[in-house]
Amino acid sequence: MLILNHPCIHPLNLVRISSQEQITHSLPSDFLLLSCDSFTQTLALARFCNSNTLAYASFVRNTKEALFLVNLNVRFLLCREIHLAKTLQKLAETYLFDAKILLCIQEEQEIEKTAECGIDGVIFANL
Repeated sequence: MLILNHPCIHPLNLVRISSQEQITHSLPSDFLLLSCDSFTQTLALARFCNSNTLAYASFVRNTKEALFLVNLNVRFLLCREIHLAKTLQKLAETYLFDAKILLCIQEEQEIEKTAECGIDGVIFANL
């Protein structure tokens, strides 16, 4: 199980991205997190990242968004709710996604429940 952005392991330099310009000014060590007002904008940035072979993560609100992003080589699919994470995890195992499913958490106690649900990992983030 992945545990990302925990201070005891290795904090990430999370960079919320909402424009192509922000991507071009990012550092190779940045953890690019697509965060747009609309899914249409997210898809445009995902296409840009994919065509430039850039690793990126994105929040998803539903299965359809996740499936589109998987086809654009997203590295991490971030979920705010355990229910969606469990649904996507089943799809990831069925369709052998390259992307990892991460649940956004704030408390260490949430790690155990997430592991019991079989989710790929967690990311400590107040996003």
